[in-house]
Order: sequence, then structure tokens, then C-alpha cells
Amino acid sequence: MRLRFLCQNHRTWLESDGRAANDSWLHNYDLAERFLHDREDVKAVNYAGCSLEVAELLIFAHARSSSLDIIRFTDSAILLCRSLIRVGQSSLVRSVIGGVMVRMEELLSRGAEREIVLGGCQRLLTLPEQAELADEEWGGKLVDRESSALPRWALH
Repeated sequence: MRLRFLCQNHRTWLESDGRAANDSWLHNYDLAERFLHDREDVKAVNYAGCSLEVAELLIFAHARSSSLDIIRFTDSAILLCRSLIRVGQSSLVRSVIGGVMVRMEELLSRGAEREIVLGGCQRLLTLPEQAELADEEWGGKLVDRESSALPRWALH
């Protein structure tokens, strides 16, 4: 998955320091949850994106694939998707899910705990329905926001 929430300097640092990456994940995840709760949705997207990117680094750059790491990766993806839904970016939700599913498949091929990986996939598969419901509720438009004022997010 090619997320671009972290700057290159931070990404390089976190790739080389597993402890810093773990601390960064916790910090970004907590802030994203807080911002989402406080309805500061754009900030929530940015911190949730960082959280997912760091969770991916922990698994694939630091070779950590315990149940906790996989759950952390899934939780971060769900938090990012929920944040994207709140800012009316349902099409990006599908991209995030697709990217995470590819990475989950890689985990399975590496011998990660099958039940945990498949459970994470099950949780992710509920998100497109939530995004569609949000689109219907909002008529495809952002709620209380001017679309030109939102950042332009893209997943590569």
C-alpha cells in the first residue's frame, strides 16, 4: 500500500527504529480517535492515515506479525475509513480497503495467524456498506463543509 501521510524524513526514521514506530502508532491512533470524537474530521483523517502507515511499517519493515500487530493494522485501517466517510470521501474508503486486503493476503502467504487475518478482513468488509449509507444520507455531498476547503487525499 502506498500511503502518503508521513513525510519522507519521518518515514525513514520510523523504518529504522521499531520502538519509535510503535510509539508513533500509539500517538497517531489516539489523536485520530480524539479528533474524530471531537468532529475535527480532517485532522482525524490525517492522523488516522499516519497511524495506518506506521502500523504497516511495523508489520512489513520490522517483521512484526503477531496477532496484536495485525489487529493494530486492521484497527488503523478502520479508523482511517471511518474518518474518510465523515469527510465524504467514500471512494477513498474502497481504495484503503483494497490496499489493506492485498497486504493481509501477503500476511497469509507469510504464515501469519489465519484466524486473526481473516477476522480483520471480515471487519473491513463492513465498511463499504457504511460508506454507501453515508453517501445516501448526505446525497453525495459533504456535510457542513465546502468541498474546495478539504485537502485532496489520494492513495497510490
